This record gives sequence, structure tokens and C-alpha cells, in this order.
Amino acid sequence: MGKQRQARLVLSVMGAIGLGLTALGCEPAESSAQPEPLRIAAATDLQRVLPALVEAYRSHDPDVVVTFGASGQLAEQIRKGAPFDVFMAANMKFVTDLEAEGAVERGSARPYARGSLVLAVHQAARGSVGSLADLTKPEVRKLAIANPRFAPYGAAARQALERSGSAEVLAPRLVIAESVRQAYIYVEQGDAEAALVSRSLIVDGGGLKVIEVDPGLYDPLIQGLGVVARSDKLDRARRFAEFVVGEGGRAILGEHGFHAPGDEGGSHGG
Repeated sequence: MGKQRQARLVLSVMGAIGLGLTALGCEPAESSAQPEPLRIAAATDLQRVLPALVEAYRSHDPDVVVTFGASGQLAEQIRKGAPFDVFMAANMKFVTDLEAEGAVERGSARPYARGSLVLAVHQAARGSVGSLADLTKPEVRKLAIANPRFAPYGAAARQALERSGSAEVLAPRLVIAESVRQAYIYVEQGDAEAALVSRSLIVDGGGLKVIEVDPGLYDPLIQGLGVVARSDKLDRARRFAEFVVGEGGRAILGEHGFHAPGDEGGSHGG
């Protein structure tokens, strides 16, 4: 066999091997697959602040994807194996419960912020409502709150109504939203005259009248996060969690109406 024929045969065999690898779904060594995004499951009260947190973190990890939902619903998804890496809930209990069950990495559950409840009033009723007591006026036909079963801000809203003595009167007027974000949309669009929502969702009033709710009327809204135990990106997840609870993350949270978890003083307006 001549040298030229041998060379052609070797090239032909190498080409066939390459085609075989391609058919099997193998990539050439020099073509590395894109890393999968870091997936964050986040409470809906974080819809304004989390994009700012992710943008500030982009130099450390450019590929972060966020899914928003009511904390209880997200916790149930994680319990059933949803492919999240970090869970940011609107209270600590959802995270610590998952940690106790082994669904959140032990030692990773920690508080990252303290939220506050406000009464948002649509312009149609702003002249009539100046406090929780005014919600019983006939001008307020609908009051939106998040579902207390799944949303910590919904539970806080229910506590505030009960402790202020207006829960029974207002029960027929309640509109139960899927999440605190949905409750905010109801009042923003005028589908409800008022809503009890997170302070963090409101930017410069947004055309709404915003009334602070006495923090003594509801249990402290200490928000917690944790690393999902079954994540295949544990190092990346831990780094993101460290950023959120660190100085940089806390500063951004503060700019969006949150307090440090142990901050008992100061205005709840944030």
C-alpha cells in the first residue's frame, strides 16, 4: 500500500470516528457546553429588588435566573424536587422547615431582611381612607390581601385586621390574591380600593396613597433564604447567598424598603 493511499485511509477513518461521535451527541473537546444558570426561587415581594441584586452580582456570576411565586407554593415545589438552587422566602419558617426536612442544606438557612406591611389605597378612595379603621367605610368595596395560607404578607395582613378589630366587618369585602404582588396589582389597576401589601413593592407611591401599618399589629416579617440541598451548583448557590446577606446585598435591600433582620427601631417605611 502506497504512502498516499495510507494517508487517505487514516483521514477517512478519523472522519468516520468524528461523524460517529457527532451522531452520539458528543462534542469536540474544544467546544465546552455553556454552564447552566443559577436558579433562584423568590417570594413575590422581591420583584423590584431582586433584579438589582442580580445585576450587582453579575460580575461574580453572569447567568442567574429568577422564578417568583408565593413563598408557600415555592416551598412545596422545592419539597417535590423542583430544580432550584437558592430559596428566598418572605419569612424564615418556610426555609427552616425545608432545612429540617433535608430539602435545604443544613446550616444555610438564615435571615436576610425584615419586611414591613403597608396599606395601599387607590386614588378613587384616597380621600376617604387614612388608616385601617377607615377600611370599614362604604367607599371601600374591596380590600385585597395575599392568600394567608401561602403568602407571609397575607398572614400579616390577616393579623393586622384581626388585631385592629376590623376583620369581621371586612370579611365580605376581602379579595384573596394568589400572592402579595397580585394583591398590589389589584389596587394599582383599581380592581380593589385598597390592599395590604409589602412596602418593597411600592416605588414613590406609584400613584397610590401609602399608609404605614403599625408593626405591633402583625408578627415581625423576618425573611429567610437557604441553599437547596439537591442543587448541583452548591458552590455558586452559597456564594450568591453570601452576597445577599453581606454588606452589598443589605445596602440594596435597604434601598428598596427592607430593614436588616434585627432592626427593631426606625421607621417601617424604609
